[in-house]
Amino acid sequence: MYRKAAVKGYFYPDNLNELTSFFSKHAYDGEKIDGIMAIVPHAGYTYSGVTAVKTISRLNLKDKILLLGPNHTGFGERVALYPEGEWETPFGDVKISRDLNSRLLNISYIKEDIIAHVREHSLEVILPMLKYFKKDFSFSAITMMPIRYEECINLAQEIYENIKDENITIIVSSDFNHYENAEITEKKDMLAIKQILNMDSKELYDTVFEKDISMCGIYPAIVGIEIAKRFGANNSLLVEHTHSGVVNSDFSQVVGYAGIIIY
Repeated sequence: MYRKAAVKGYFYPDNLNELTSFFSKHAYDGEKIDGIMAIVPHAGYTYSGVTAVKTISRLNLKDKILLLGPNHTGFGERVALYPEGEWETPFGDVKISRDLNSRLLNISYIKEDIIAHVREHSLEVILPMLKYFKKDFSFSAITMMPIRYEECINLAQEIYENIKDENITIIVSSDFNHYENAEITEKKDMLAIKQILNMDSKELYDTVFEKDISMCGIYPAIVGIEIAKRFGANNSLLVEHTHSGVVNSDFSQVVGYAGIIIY
């Protein structure tokens, strides 16, 4: 199957020169990290693109990448894997990993599904960055609707069991708190970020729901953290934390963004 880009020209520029300039301007030029998992935001590049670029450009990206993101549309399977094929990006098409997909389809939670991905932006906006910083790779794309914490843990364990011999980078797509004022959002975001940096998925889950933090990628984040721990991750780095008010000067209703690397 071929997935045409759904939000180019809206969430990110449909212009190679503009994209190249943006990525090169904000790329990290120091030593890269062998990150197992990273969390990056998925708003329009105007708002969260810098944070995402700063994070992805610090990674020593592997030849296979697993993308995990939230399902914003409500369509499709609860845990939806895009079938074999290619995704369009301004830098050229990127192939779905046939091998990685076949491994993931051993897992009962995961269903092949196109509908969940057709209009979903959370993974698409990350792909041009990956293609810019890693010319040759294949990937698998999973979107998630809300599932129970125990299901997240079971899913993470099953994914790990099926990919543990792969040299892979996991990218989780998530924004943080939505549409409260900047002061509240900064505090709420840091409560969640603290638990991610601690790699404590249960405390993250409890904190998000007890403190009413509208983190759209909470479920992919839990799964990503748990997979990373099984791969032996024991370090974390907060690359950047910001919010939309920094860009548009509206501090009354902001969306929080963070770039985090687990390694």
